[in-house]
Order: sequence, then C-alpha cells, then structure tokens
Amino acid sequence: MKRLFIALIALMAGVSANGQTPPASIHPDAVLQPLGLEITWHKTTLILFPAPIQSADRGDSYVLAEKVKGAENALKVKAGQKDFEQSNLQVITTDGKVYSFTVNYAAQPLATTIDLRKQPPFAPVTFKDVSLNSGQVAQYATIVSAKPFLKKGRYHKNGIELKLTGVYVKGDVLFLSYNLKNATPLSFEPASLRFFVRDKKKAKRTAIQDKEVQPLAMHYYGAPEQATGQTVVAVFPKFTIAEKKYFTLELMEQNGDRNPATRLDQRLLLRARTLQ
Repeated sequence: MKRLFIALIALMAGVSANGQTPPASIHPDAVLQPLGLEITWHKTTLILFPAPIQSADRGDSYVLAEKVKGAENALKVKAGQKDFEQSNLQVITTDGKVYSFTVNYAAQPLATTIDLRKQPPFAPVTFKDVSLNSGQVAQYATIVSAKPFLKKGRYHKNGIELKLTGVYVKGDVLFLSYNLKNATPLSFEPASLRFFVRDKKKAKRTAIQDKEVQPLAMHYYGAPEQATGQTVVAVFPKFTIAEKKYFTLELMEQNGDRNPATRLDQRLLLRARTLQ
C-alpha cells in the first residue's frame, strides 16, 4: 500500500511538471487589421503618413521600402521581383502609431500614390475649442522637438534626467517639450505620465488639492537610453499659471521607483516662443 501511494505521488508530480498552461488568446480589439497594398517591379508606390516615419519593417527582402529624403512622412515601396508571394509591411511613426499592410504583387497596381492623411481613421481629427487639428499638431510637435532652448525644471537622480527644454505657443495651443535620459544599464519603462497644477505653498492641516490637466496629444521621439535621450512633446489648450501655483509633470516607472518630476511656473511659461 505504501509503495502504491509513493507511485501515485510520483505520477502526479510528473503530470504537474510536464503540464503546460494554455496560452491566453488575443482579444479581437487588440488585433490591428492590415491595409491592402499592391506594388509592382516597374513602378514606385509612394505612401504618405500623417506623422514622420520612425521605422519600416518588410516581411521579405523582395519588398523594397525606403524613406524619402527631405520628406520624413513619405515612404517609397517597390517590388524587387515579379509575382512574389504575399508578404507584409509594418510602419511605425514618431507619434507611436503602427500601420500594417498586406503586400501583394500586381502588374498594374490600382494606386501608386497613397495619402493616409486622408484615410479614416488616420485622417486628422479636430479638438474641442482648439483651432489646430491632429495633423497640424503633429507637424508643430516635430518642429518643437528639434528646437530646445530651455534647461529648466531639471530632475537628476538615480541615473535618470528629466528637464523642460521648450515652451511654444501656436494660436490657442501650447506645446511643452521635455527631454528624458537614462544613463543606467537598466532600461526605463514608463507606467504613467500625468500633469497637475499645484499651489507652491500649502497651509498646514489642509488637504492637497491638485488639478489634473489632460493633454490634447503626446508625441515621443527617440528613447531614454539613446545618447540624446527621448524628447516628449505634450500638447495642451493654451493656459496660464497663477503666480502662487506651478505646473508639474510626474512620470511613474513600471515596476520601479525611479519617478522623475519637473515643474513649470509662471515666469517660465511667459518665456514661450511663438510658432510661425
């Protein structure tokens, strides 16, 4: 009886060790439906994206893709051979959006110039009570990211540096540019990024009342681990700050305690530069 009991225990342990948890299924809403794209070997197809291209990945080498110099949102695509098997193309733009294409060969493609800026849902959207649409905001954010002029509100601790590099205004829209650097071998993975308006001084025994401010859009360029760091452009409806208050950015790390923050007060806000 004792031997039988030991054998059963061993059998159960073996089943547990060899058993595998079935993989979780991907929710349908998480699946990005690809766009159909026809290309040929004797003509070039030009695709225009709503934002500058960060990277383009081809499924096979016979799908030729190249960014256009001087037009950061344009991609040239061409077939490297005739009658190739179906492939795919993935494009990531600097605003964090992913574009997926199913690529097929066609002797005479239906279109050789494609403007995704006019393709729903990539077409520009309008914001409530703001004169710029999403496409215009993205264009100005790209300009802002390349023109830092401030080094204020600096946070530098535990190998993480965060600083405000620019304040710009275009009509009724405000652009705040930040730079985030990680000088450690441990990658920095943000969990959340939030903005608040706070009092500079608070009376004793009073509750802290922060006013959270939601951005119209966020644009990211580069990565914290790169030599130049990551540029983060936050876009808001134009606002002002009272003399006794300040505007703060708080960045929380995923599964970590490196949580940089930086401040913007009335004096710095009034140094905003106008975008032409």
